[in-house]
Amino acid sequence: MNGKETQGMNGVLTLELLNLDGTLMERRKVPNLITIAGKRLVAELLMGRVNALPIRWAIAVGTGTTQPLPGNVKLDHQVDDAMDTAPKVEEITLGDGSSLVRATVTATLAPPPAQSTVQPLTEAGILVTLGTGAPILFNRVRFEEVNRGSNMVMKMTWEISF
Repeated sequence: MNGKETQGMNGVLTLELLNLDGTLMERRKVPNLITIAGKRLVAELLMGRVNALPIRWAIAVGTGTTQPLPGNVKLDHQVDDAMDTAPKVEEITLGDGSSLVRATVTATLAPPPAQSTVQPLTEAGILVTLGTGAPILFNRVRFEEVNRGSNMVMKMTWEISF
């Protein structure tokens, strides 16, 4: 090894649609874009330049259709979110002996009320809240439509690797 880093910060969202009995209906893995606000948050936490630590991690979903841009500060059209009360951080050793650190945020959206219409979800992002401040859109992804109905739950696992 030459001591040069090649690993940047990147994320992958795994979407799982589950029947109400927990059986898997569909699974998708979608790479995402880390926003400028997300990169700034990591840098400011590293430099001790934040007034409060994160108190809430949530995965938000929406129906927006524009492609993610680095300057995004919110989803196009957020319709729901689900909180992760215990995000994880772990070190992963790869087959070539190198390693990376992975932060994982997992959240499950309960089914919408039975009388509601199907939600055609097409976007998602991690929202990080520091103290009493407004949520920060850490990352954003646009994916092929997922029709969320009252007969399913949606489990989302976001892995951010450094």
